[in-house]
Amino acid sequence: MKLFITASLLVVLIGTSCQHDSATAQPGGGTYATAASQTIEAADVADESVREAARLAYAEEVLRRKSTRQLPSHLRRRRYQALKVLHKYRTTGQVVVPAAAPGLLDPQGRPAALGYLMQQTGRPELPEQLNRHYHAPISAIDDASLRHWVRMSGLTMEECAMIQGAR
Repeated sequence: MKLFITASLLVVLIGTSCQHDSATAQPGGGTYATAASQTIEAADVADESVREAARLAYAEEVLRRKSTRQLPSHLRRRRYQALKVLHKYRTTGQVVVPAAAPGLLDPQGRPAALGYLMQQTGRPELPEQLNRHYHAPISAIDDASLRHWVRMSGLTMEECAMIQGAR
């Protein structure tokens, strides 16, 4: 529905810009074309955010269903807390669409899902530290601080990669 409305708005905006006097119209369509392109970009970002939230919902469901009997009780509690944090991130509109390169923060410094999880579970500096030194999927990063955080989170490296959405 959003795309239909956006496409209709684009047709109306382009049609409106064509009705102006060509002597006063700006090259490239002026503000109408700019507004239309911004509307399309906003719709694309919104669609990407919806897709990312759906991907995180799936990852959360998979992780919640996994048996944790093999984990010591303190790691089961930490895992449970981590999944609560992930749920909060996903449901409160904080979802950041990952950039083309995998990372824990987006170019504006906002945390992606795994970065947010690190920040909220006692390591607020870790996402920035890792982003500074690595631009790789989490599973390809060989860092003692990362390994320690993963080990103490109650999650596995594979589960963290699922949350990150590493491609």
